[in-house]
Amino acid sequence: MKKILAFLLFCASAFGVTLNFVTLQSDFVQTITSENETVDYFGKFYAKSNNRAYWIYERPTPKKIYFDKNRVVVIEDALEQAIISKFEKAPNLIDVVRNAVKITDTLYKAKYDGVEYLITVKNYIPTRIDYEDKLGNKIKITLSNTKKDFKISDDLLTPVIPSYYDVINQ
Repeated sequence: MKKILAFLLFCASAFGVTLNFVTLQSDFVQTITSENETVDYFGKFYAKSNNRAYWIYERPTPKKIYFDKNRVVVIEDALEQAIISKFEKAPNLIDVVRNAVKITDTLYKAKYDGVEYLITVKNYIPTRIDYEDKLGNKIKITLSNTKKDFKISDDLLTPVIPSYYDVINQ
């Protein structure tokens, strides 16, 4: 879970610096291939260049993930729980992205924590992200219906945890 959260935070940072946007929103399909099994996750995400982001996983397992510079909040409505993780040492992803290498007009490469990320773009808008995590899982995130620099309310990026949910602080 922490690797996924770190990657999602990486995405929030990466799009802001390398691809020069104020906001970005998109539908996504995240495909994780591990050994001979493949799982597809579907959802939407919203990101601001200030490292705030909101990922909505719609299926197969619904959850909402909120990011800011200091913490990640995962809300799982089906379990009536929220997990709050604070970063003891926030990754300096902006520096990582600033050092990303433009391979071609449509491909960028960035490295973070020993993992190489390939970001495919069209008209400077990300369309796909590929990487292999440290456990050997191959991850592909395909973006569609992407909108750049549309207004995203701060309220949308702020988690609201119902009072009756279990809250787990990590």
